Amino acid sequence: MFYEDIRIGESTNLGSTTFTRAAIVGYARDFDPRVLARERGGEILAASGLHVAAAAMRRLIETRKAMRAALAARGESLPDLGVSPGFREMRWPNPVHEGDVVAFTMKTVSKRETSKPLWGLVAHTIRGFNQRSEEVLGFSGVAFVARRTGQM
Repeated sequence: MFYEDIRIGESTNLGSTTFTRAAIVGYARDFDPRVLARERGGEILAASGLHVAAAAMRRLIETRKAMRAALAARGESLPDLGVSPGFREMRWPNPVHEGDVVAFTMKTVSKRETSKPLWGLVAHTIRGFNQRSEEVLGFSGVAFVARRTGQM
């Protein structure tokens, strides 16, 4: 999607991820050994917060790939992919337990032109909700998005 196509207030469904015991333990083995200590104790596992954030990013990437494939299938030009200067306010208001299914959404909250004629800056929020409609992830981010009018 080009900068000009993005609408403030627009929400995009990013899909969902099921957090199985095997997935939680696998992520913990590689990135968060604190979870493994609980696993050995036989407790119901809660996923690492960064595991939940990584799942949201995976859903975002897969959604963007599908959108780009749809544009290409229609013969439309594909925008260059921009970088993100970062995110803020990441929070995990409720834990994600084994067996939870988390659905992720992204909402555009603002956009502005930049001094770079090929790029606009878009701000969004990403949120995740479990099957009980409890929010389990939230953060704000910005990304540079290619402008159609800046194409050469």
